[in-house]
Amino acid sequence: MEVIVITSSSEKEKEITQIIRLFENGLQTLHIRKPKWSTKDISLFIESIPQEYHSKIVIHGHYKLAVKYKLKGIHLHRKHRNNKLKNRWNRLLIKLRHPSLIITSTFNSIESLRENSLSLDYVFLNSVFTSHSYYNKDEEAGVNLLKSILNKANIPVYALGGVTKDRIDVVRAAGFQGVGLSSAVWKHIDKNPQEVLSLIQAA
Repeated sequence: MEVIVITSSSEKEKEITQIIRLFENGLQTLHIRKPKWSTKDISLFIESIPQEYHSKIVIHGHYKLAVKYKLKGIHLHRKHRNNKLKNRWNRLLIKLRHPSLIITSTFNSIESLRENSLSLDYVFLNSVFTSHSYYNKDEEAGVNLLKSILNKANIPVYALGGVTKDRIDVVRAAGFQGVGLSSAVWKHIDKNPQEVLSLIQAA
């Protein structure tokens, strides 16, 4: 089961140093998500990461940089998932011109995941373990519901939101391809880096 790390949404001290450390310890995929940053800011951020790791980076927005830096892929925002002609055309061009680039996205509910008709390489299902999630309303029923949905999904699904080390077994039992981690990494990596690394390795 794979662990994907998502950057902090804002600037964070020593983030590049910690990203390199994660890659050195086996991280295979990093999502760069900086919604308020300019294209120039994102470019400088990518250039601060050794080139040998660029093929493990998926970018949220600023999609042309994925081609420029030969990144792993792009992550579609919800507004780019609709089937307007422009969006369909852009997705087609990306795949035709750069077939090795993967395309991913995030869904905030089981219902929206059920309704997805796009061809995506994998997706995140958000809020799996938050206070209002299906899982936390009824543990057994929640896991069974997730199993039934994931069994029918035609793409790999990663759990996002509230994932901790003691929930890895639940994620695995439900049939997720892996987990996406953001705050679980960036809240603890400075004070207890080994705990973060063990969380990644536990999957």
